[in-house]
Parts: sequence; structure tokens; C-alpha cells
Amino acid sequence: MKRLVMSSIKFNNRVKPFKEALDAKVQAYFQQHQLHKTGNWQLFAKSAILLPVTVLFYLTLIVAQPPVWVAVILCACLGLSLALIGFNVMHDGAHGSYSGNKTVNEIMGLTMNIMGGSDYLWKVKHNIVHHTYTNITGADDDIDRFPVLRFSPEQERYWYHRYQHVYAPILYLFSSLSWVLFNDYHQYFTRKIEATVVPPMKTKDKIVFWGSKVLNLVIFVVIPAWVFGLVPALIGLLIMHGVLGLTLSFVFQMAHCVEDTRFPMPDPHSHKIENEWALHQVATTANFAMKSRLASWFLGGLNFQIEHHLYPRISHVHYRALSPLVAETCREFDVPYISYPTFTRAVVSHIRHLRNMGCQDRLPGA
Repeated sequence: MKRLVMSSIKFNNRVKPFKEALDAKVQAYFQQHQLHKTGNWQLFAKSAILLPVTVLFYLTLIVAQPPVWVAVILCACLGLSLALIGFNVMHDGAHGSYSGNKTVNEIMGLTMNIMGGSDYLWKVKHNIVHHTYTNITGADDDIDRFPVLRFSPEQERYWYHRYQHVYAPILYLFSSLSWVLFNDYHQYFTRKIEATVVPPMKTKDKIVFWGSKVLNLVIFVVIPAWVFGLVPALIGLLIMHGVLGLTLSFVFQMAHCVEDTRFPMPDPHSHKIENEWALHQVATTANFAMKSRLASWFLGGLNFQIEHHLYPRISHVHYRALSPLVAETCREFDVPYISYPTFTRAVVSHIRHLRNMGCQDRLPGA
């Protein structure tokens, strides 16, 4: 991928004692235990379960043509399994942390395209834009992509935001469908994601983009319409994307848009963020349900978002072991380590944050 034209925002990285201290501990951990930073048998076994199960859900729908109530459940399960593939397989693959083999990472990243997205655009939008400018209004597409939702105190507040904690979950139901049918095309043709310019695609990248869009349409619309009829196929598509969008939205929003996370803005003159990049990541990111191995398994370690944002090229299978090192370093530097004890508490905090953002011009301490 060619060099990106990035936002002018810069971090105070000339002196970065927090990251250097943490890097030393993390490096010592991998050396002491003689581990690779990429995925291991746990990740490969998880992939061997999730990928065939997803295919099984789809084939059961198409081949068995079950009763309506069973078909509805299978469509919902298909949406959930696609989300889990996104969390566990695609996410590590796109970050280059699934395997030490670049080709394997590329293949796993392409599961994004089967879901209807674009791994090329995702790597710009998520790996570079979001992971660099986390929670910075006007730079992080994740907090600006819902025009009728206010996530940051730096965004304009309108009268309808007062009710956003009520209607946000409804919008989340359509988020993945909007991403597949609109966002990708908008970013493809404008070649911009917030303040970052997307580099021109090579011919092979364009072929993959358009080919996978057609393939997704065939798999999830054309074949179901041929088997069941157009209307039932579209209803099934809405159910699948509703579950997919709601799951993706809540998990990613709980990582950054909760009561305790911050939304720093650069100095208007120097365009610099006060903190070093690593401290910015800690301040803008939250963990949840850290004690739940079940949550970690299903969410691909994304309940350890702080560790992921500090080390996106380390596979999620290592985050549980790294979290005590991160928490310890945060205590040493008197930096808050934001964590919610359960999944439910994080969801509640996200809803409260939406309500606060809908009622206040600025949150206390923002």
C-alpha cells in the first residue's frame, strides 16, 4: 500500500516514558516464555470452529429450507457467527497478527470481503485512522460515521440528540448494512476517510473490491431469492445484518464511547495532542468483562481493548496475559486503567454516555 496522506495531528512522542517502560515488560514476557507475538493453536482451533459453523448455518438455510421460525433463528445465528469471524479471524488477519506468514494474514483478512466489506478500506479506516486518532473528532471515523449520533463533546449537539440513547440501538441494527451498501462505495469513490486520503488501489485491489461485492450479493441475495423468493430473502438479509450490526456496534462502541473514556482534541495552533500516543490510547479506551474467558473467546479478546490499542500487531490470544503488565505500568505512571467488570456494565455505561452527550454541551472533565 502506498504512503497515506494523513491528518496533520501529531502526538508528543519525543519523550515517551510510558510506552518505553511498557515495551520493556512486554518484550521480556515474550522472551521469558519463548512465545511468538502472532496467533497460536488456540486461534487456529477457534477458526476451525467458527468458519465451518458459519458455512453450516448458510447451507442449512439454503439446502434444508426449514420452517419459517427455524429460518429466522438461522439468519440470526448467521449474523452472529459472521460477527464472531470478524472479531476473531478477520481482525487478527487484517492487523497482521493472525500468523507470522503474510499470505495467511491476507487470506484471513479477506473474510471481511465475504461479509460484504473491503479489507483494503478497513486497513485504512481501522488499522491506521482509528488506531492513530482514537476518539479525536474530525479524524476518527468511528465516532463520526453516524451523522445523527453524538459521541464526543466536541461534536455539535442538536435537539434530537436528547433521545439518542433510545434510538441508537435501532440505528446499530442497520450499521453493517449501511457499511456494505454505502460507506465502502463512498470511501472508494471519494478516496477519503475523515482527514486521511486513501491511496489509489492497484488493479488487483479493484478486482478484489468489486469481485467480492458481487460475490456477497450472490451469496446473500441472489441465491436466497432464487430459493425462497425476493421478499423472504430480503427479510432474511435484514435479520442477518441486524444481528451483525448490533453486535459489531455495541462491542466497538463499548471500547471507546463510555462514561470514563476521554475525547482529547489537538491544540488548534500546533495541531499537537498533549500526551504521547500510548497515553492517548489508554485515556480513550476501555476494557470490560476481563475475568470472563467466555467473553474473550467469543469477542476475540476485544474485551481487552486497551491492550489491543497499545499492541495491535500482537494477536488477541496474548492480551489476557499482557493486561497485568499494562495495569501495573498505568499504576506506576498514575494513569487510569479503565475497565468495567461485566459486559452488561459496559453496555449500561455506553447508554449513559449517549444520554449525557445528548443532554450536555460538555461532560464534566471533558
